[in-house]
Amino acid sequence: MDHLVIAQTEQTPLVSFLSNGIMEISGKSIDQDSVAFWQPVLSWVKAYSIQPAKKTCLNLFIDSLDTSSSSALVEVLYVLNDILKEGSDVHVHWNYEENDLDMLELGKDMEQLTQIGFEFDVLKPFPIA
Repeated sequence: MDHLVIAQTEQTPLVSFLSNGIMEISGKSIDQDSVAFWQPVLSWVKAYSIQPAKKTCLNLFIDSLDTSSSSALVEVLYVLNDILKEGSDVHVHWNYEENDLDMLELGKDMEQLTQIGFEFDVLKPFPIA
């Protein structure tokens, strides 16, 4: 299976989904045509779910999501939940800025909605020398 890598723009996130089960989404997802952006992501995850790696790890570093992007991400998470139910190891790491309680709350909502246990990590700013 080929990897899926989509470069980050000002309105769309970086997507790096590797067939070895290491996946990352980082940045903003506020594109006006988010359905077109997320369609290949969801298609890739569905294809991956047919024969997933023994361990799947999704790292999320999301700055902001619009409503349709949130819905699409939940769909991706539902597929990962199906992989988990089939007996594979699935981990979701939700990374958020220390003061961004809205993103923390969104992560908690998605965790509850999809029934995947998330790990929540506060992003620490780089120290300025």
